[in-house]
Amino acid sequence: MEVSTGHGGGPPLAAFLRARRDRVRPEQHRLAAGAQRQVPGLRRDEVALLAGISTDYYVRLEQGRERRPSPTVVEGLAKALLLDAVAARHLRELSDAEGAPNGNGEASPMDTERLAAVHQLLDSLPVPALLVNRWLDIVGGNPLGDCLHEGLEPRDNYARLVFLAPGAPSFFTEWPEVARCMVAALRAQTGAETASARLTHLVEELSAHSAAFRAAWREHHLHEKTMDRKRLWHPRAGTLALDQHVLELPGSGGHRIWAFHPADEATSAALLSLAGPAGR
Repeated sequence: MEVSTGHGGGPPLAAFLRARRDRVRPEQHRLAAGAQRQVPGLRRDEVALLAGISTDYYVRLEQGRERRPSPTVVEGLAKALLLDAVAARHLRELSDAEGAPNGNGEASPMDTERLAAVHQLLDSLPVPALLVNRWLDIVGGNPLGDCLHEGLEPRDNYARLVFLAPGAPSFFTEWPEVARCMVAALRAQTGAETASARLTHLVEELSAHSAAFRAAWREHHLHEKTMDRKRLWHPRAGTLALDQHVLELPGSGGHRIWAFHPADEATSAALLSLAGPAGR
């Protein structure tokens, strides 16, 4: 079973290039598709031509024999592979041979005073809110945030919650989309840390227990979460429609606040019931 953070048995940069090349169709670059093509996407020589590099050099990149393309080459590859801003940034991060600036894979911690202030902020919010780090560990939450996912275990990491909690597919009424976005967000948030032990252990655990995670991780999708609509089936509150807002905390090593605002009056009333004595 392939569970490496790069996938495919090679360096992360090589795996990313292979996965993204398969997704670009020749007609997107006004190239003739032809009837005898052997690959679903672009051929290696086509990517090289579009990126302005030699085919031999591009082959070395995909085989992992070259791992530090210049900024000019990276820019050419981003255009050839039709990468959006998030994916282009990810490609630049993967092109750094040294990997993550914090190579031990540990989050840059917030000092005690700031962490306490963030928890006070969470407690002051009238909606469910969580504090999540870049590996999707749930670092903290207000009482409504704790109630929002009650009945689901494990709850120490949001990716574990989505893929390993037995009740997750029924709790998230649009579970397949939630699962894909969760994997894509994990990739985007940890792009510079593909060799870190922290990420490797998480990917290995999820891959070992979830075929859906393994399939989604292979796709190399990327997603930068800012706002999203969530539809949930809560065991006590019933159907919930929530707008999830994401606020990144600068200088915190990638910590984010997730705040879930009710999207309709029925959800507002349901959250009030969770905030009552039984929900505390």
